[in-house]
Amino acid sequence: MDILKKKEKVTGAVVCSLGLMVFSFFNHHPWPLRWISFAVLIPVALMISRDVATWADVKKATGEFRFDRSFLLFMLAGTGFGFFLAFFYRWYLETGFFPHTLRWFAFIAAGIGSMEELVFRGYVQGQLARRTGLFSVVFGSLSHTGYKCCLFLSPALATSVDIGFLATWTFCAGLFLGAIRHFSGSVWPAVVAHALFDILVYGENVNPPWWVW
Repeated sequence: MDILKKKEKVTGAVVCSLGLMVFSFFNHHPWPLRWISFAVLIPVALMISRDVATWADVKKATGEFRFDRSFLLFMLAGTGFGFFLAFFYRWYLETGFFPHTLRWFAFIAAGIGSMEELVFRGYVQGQLARRTGLFSVVFGSLSHTGYKCCLFLSPALATSVDIGFLATWTFCAGLFLGAIRHFSGSVWPAVVAHALFDILVYGENVNPPWWVW
């Protein structure tokens, strides 16, 4: 029975990852093709809700927010990494290191980024952790990278995004965040890193970027 449950967790993580890639790929298509994204998203949401049906399940997926020394060091590492990624990306965009102001969308973006971490580093990686160990870090990062790339590769969008740059840095950042999640036993350092990155990168945005669903 325990083996069957572990296989179900692996299957759930894989199906969830593929479903979210399909969702991001078709989400910007015109109707009726856009219905595909919602048709896929519904069973993915049901699958996640089934696996995190109780508070105990939620705690397994997210880990605990503790106040011991080791956990606070992981939180500090996540915070520092969030700053590093934001500064690097703003340098890449040839803007200042810090936003001149903080608009309302910065906090919406932080919420979106936090939800991505809860899904990919919390649920997907967490489902695989006990069965695959450190491979769960790689798979979680691949899953998140695939989701991001499908969003920007959609033929419904005429974009000039450097997919190679996006894929490389999303995957590498995901490995670091996944490692923090694995060794700390909690998704919250990764959530802080991603939220801080989004606040600093999108601070000046008055309106949501085109990629927001």
